[in-house]
Amino acid sequence: MFLKFLVVGGAGFLIDALITYGLIHAGVDGKIARLPAIASAMLFTWLANRQFTYATREQRSLNEALRYMAVAAVMAVLNYAIYLVLLKFGVWSVAAVAIATLCQAVVSFHAYRRIVFSR
Repeated sequence: MFLKFLVVGGAGFLIDALITYGLIHAGVDGKIARLPAIASAMLFTWLANRQFTYATREQRSLNEALRYMAVAAVMAVLNYAIYLVLLKFGVWSVAAVAIATLCQAVVSFHAYRRIVFSR
């Protein structure tokens, strides 16, 4: 299951990094460019994890969506905070996305499994 989570997370990372890089390349400040990138990656990973990683067959519910949003928000804040620290130390923005994402991957896996997609 963790391998599936990593595959979905890898695809989410690509979405995040490509949007971040594209917006920065278009002239958007790196701190701002990351926000729509995170939101896009979160939407993708929720749907993919729901179907592929955790194989949830129940219909989506408001309760599940709220739990997902709460966990995702905490994970996004953690990810974004790490990203900002890395930028402050001069790390290239795409590398900072990768490092921040790896740092919170294990925590995310368990949080989603226990809080959002528990059976």
